[in-house]
Amino acid sequence: MTHLSISGTSVAQPAAMSLPNASRRNFCIHACQAVSLVSIASLVDGCGGSPNSPSDAPPLPVVNGALAGGTITMNIAAGSPLAAVGGTALVQAGSTNVLVAQTAQDTFVALTAVCTHEGCTVSGFQNQRYVCPCHGSQFSTSGSVVQGPAAAPLRQFATRFASNVLTITLS
Repeated sequence: MTHLSISGTSVAQPAAMSLPNASRRNFCIHACQAVSLVSIASLVDGCGGSPNSPSDAPPLPVVNGALAGGTITMNIAAGSPLAAVGGTALVQAGSTNVLVAQTAQDTFVALTAVCTHEGCTVSGFQNQRYVCPCHGSQFSTSGSVVQGPAAAPLRQFATRFASNVLTITLS
């Protein structure tokens, strides 16, 4: 405290506060750094997906198919992941990805692999469900939503199986 004397009366006056490096420039630098850290933290949290993200969902086996004229064809050999009832795979034909499951003897269900939530490629399979790696949506092998955040089912395509050749019609 400093004392100021005005016409013989002494008045106590607080000392001027001094902050280390208290300048407008330093204040702006520290304020911008704090805002940047908060922004980065929110972005990193957003990249991690939701608590439902299936980090432990095993990936589907990948099978290559041939795309021509709106149809995908593939040979289902004995060693194929689609050779037995209950088998599932991610079929890739050009830039097209299709989820395929053999649901009964000589019966297959083919679905788009594009998640209806935000367009990620559904590539995991766990507990008889297709699992989207982005936000954890889960779909049955018939394409219905089992767990969100996706609200719409996966689009289903017509299939035909003859002489060990599976044909998927995309249109």
